[in-house]
Amino acid sequence: MVDMYSLLTMQGKMFLMLIVGFVLKKRNFVSEEGRQSLTNLLINLILPCNILYAFSKSDASALGSLFEIALMGAGLQLLWFFLSRFMWKKQPENRRGVLRYAFQFSNAGYLGNPVVEGLYGSDGLICASVYLLPVRIFMWGLGLECFHEGGSFRDVFRRTVTHPCVITTAVGVLWMLFPVEIPEFLYDTVYDFSQCLTPVTMLVIGCIMANVDYHDFFSKELLEITVLRLLIQPLLAFALCVLLHPDQLVAEVTTVLVAMPVANTTAILAARYDRDASFAGNVVVFTTLLSMFTIPLFGMLATRVFG
Repeated sequence: MVDMYSLLTMQGKMFLMLIVGFVLKKRNFVSEEGRQSLTNLLINLILPCNILYAFSKSDASALGSLFEIALMGAGLQLLWFFLSRFMWKKQPENRRGVLRYAFQFSNAGYLGNPVVEGLYGSDGLICASVYLLPVRIFMWGLGLECFHEGGSFRDVFRRTVTHPCVITTAVGVLWMLFPVEIPEFLYDTVYDFSQCLTPVTMLVIGCIMANVDYHDFFSKELLEITVLRLLIQPLLAFALCVLLHPDQLVAEVTTVLVAMPVANTTAILAARYDRDASFAGNVVVFTTLLSMFTIPLFGMLATRVFG
């Protein structure tokens, strides 16, 4: 269980780190190549070490909860996918794809892991890692359908099983089931890298925010997707948890992860597939800023009800 002081302290710390990243990028202390290098470092080293360390602190008794949260992640992704197919039909194709993708995928990977770890410790991070397994399958499979670039099943499968976080989660589950002692220097190295997750994550998000053109920032569609992503969807996930009565930690982690802002990959893929990249960047930045206030609210709501 977490209290309001802990939530606000963590959010204040993360917001300050975000501002540091924004300023560093604006002052050109971090180039675009440097920002991309930080992102690669985050995905390929820091986040996997963080996941692996979290699994090292748990045991096989958590398997029931992990199965529950995997089902929650898959079920919610199916729900978002089918709802998105009936929404924004009057929007131009280049913007409709951005809105659909933004609706389907939150920033549960980059931002969600450090938030959940800060709130619920290593057990919460393990739940978040397993929740993200079906999310990543949808993201690199059906998610790309939003941009009309779904690819073959073989491509989707390859992208999924070779993702560093998916590999590390599989290794972590095996380590949890069959614990083995590893040399202390190796364990300490994994731990030290894992502790970089929050600052590097927020620096990267701050750098991304610095690239956005704020001259044409607000629009009806931006406000609409913000309300859906930060309020309606977390409330639906919360209501589902109340209805299904999963494990307490599963319910709390699910609610918080769904309350995350729009995924950073929305802007990246919009640029890659020649969609409305400027609008996509605005959506990512605006929802990220507002989530600094809405995430603590849903964290407190989940704790009050499920705790």
